[in-house]
Amino acid sequence: MIQAADRFRDLVRARPWRRRRRAILVTAAIVVALLVVALVAAVTLPALSVRQVQVEGLGYVQESAVDEAVEPFRGDSVLLLGTGAVESAVEEVPGVATAEVHRSWPDGMSITVTERTAIASVTQQDGATVLLDAEGTELPEGAGEGASPVPLTVAADAADPDGAQAAMIDVLAQMPSSLRKGMTGMTASSPSDVSFTLELEDGGTKTIVWGDAADADLKAEVVRALLAEPGSEIDVSSPVAPVTR
Repeated sequence: MIQAADRFRDLVRARPWRRRRRAILVTAAIVVALLVVALVAAVTLPALSVRQVQVEGLGYVQESAVDEAVEPFRGDSVLLLGTGAVESAVEEVPGVATAEVHRSWPDGMSITVTERTAIASVTQQDGATVLLDAEGTELPEGAGEGASPVPLTVAADAADPDGAQAAMIDVLAQMPSSLRKGMTGMTASSPSDVSFTLELEDGGTKTIVWGDAADADLKAEVVRALLAEPGSEIDVSSPVAPVTR
């Protein structure tokens, strides 16, 4: 009898807590529902839809090309804007190296573009001149303005013209600016046979036999050290045993 009475008292005592727990659960459910409704309302709110796009950092890349790349994202909610997806889309635009996208409240986004730099120009078999960056990426017309791209020539008898061109791009990409700015042209018949003409401060020129793209820093140091030596050619294809002629 005593145990039964104790159990009854325990059940009676538990009922207020159960009622409070139900009240708490109901309140929590209502709060969550209100938050969901508020979020849905915010996401679909026209005032928070992407309408304004601000682009910075453009030089030769046309703004219309960037606008076309981001067109699929217009009308999306700023709250849910996938900035990474927008960046990837803009980086597909020819001439764009990188893009950084930020939300611009309440109805826009800002895009900062870094353009690719032309370091070389190649005349193709059809006579057209193509501009290339340090990765060998073909750039749109206008990319060479102010960049002074070096003309590249692949020998007509080259067994591997693509490899020869890639080697020249690699050499240019690693070349110190102090030497690159004096280049008037570069040639190659193979990936290991790169040479270029260097214009000197006194108006003369020297031919630099560079070889392959390896040991760029050492080769550059040797060339600078030998520029004042007699002769019209400096061969640093083996930089530990350079030759002047």
